[in-house]
Amino acid sequence: MSKNTSLVLIIWNILLTALVGWGLFKNASQHKPSVADDGDESTEMVEPVPITPRDPAALKEAHIAFFYMDSVQKKYELIAEKDKRFRTEGQRLESSLQNEMAKAQARYQELMEKDHTYSTQAEVAKDEQELQGLMQRIQGQQARSEEQLAKLEGEMLTEITSELKSHLEMYNKEAGFDYIFSVQNGGQVWVGNEDLDITNELVKGLNAKYRAKKGPLK
Repeated sequence: MSKNTSLVLIIWNILLTALVGWGLFKNASQHKPSVADDGDESTEMVEPVPITPRDPAALKEAHIAFFYMDSVQKKYELIAEKDKRFRTEGQRLESSLQNEMAKAQARYQELMEKDHTYSTQAEVAKDEQELQGLMQRIQGQQARSEEQLAKLEGEMLTEITSELKSHLEMYNKEAGFDYIFSVQNGGQVWVGNEDLDITNELVKGLNAKYRAKKGPLK
């Protein structure tokens, strides 16, 4: 069992999806259509949904910033720690599985080389059943290892996403941006003004918060 998917790439996919276009939308309202019940289930009167006028020129006054997700992945110490833990656990599970496979292979060879010339039908059936059991045990351990890694991966992604979202919300209380975009080098969002880049201060804040949490645990 081998898991070659890089945790960092998976983290980017999750976080980029969750955070691209993250912003504080003001003066937004939702309207639900009301249904008139006149006792006739076949006829429903739907009230028209009012359309809120939009001013395209308002975007010119929007306070916008962005950060490079690539840099956050490389420099955020929490991601580095989680990636190391994930790889270590993956190697441990793979090593355990390989040991079990080696034992199963040795036993398989013994059973295959066994002389059944004078074996009873019950003895042959017993050996065949053991061979099937060996395969089932290996498959079961592999499935459990994959489930364990998937669970660990999910927990780490949840923690990282939560930390990043929490920090952005705290950061923006003082910064007051209308939109904070997550962009990637070579991605679909082109950056025209590098002065709007908050990557460095974002990474510094994330690492400072991470170190403060980690310090008392030492």
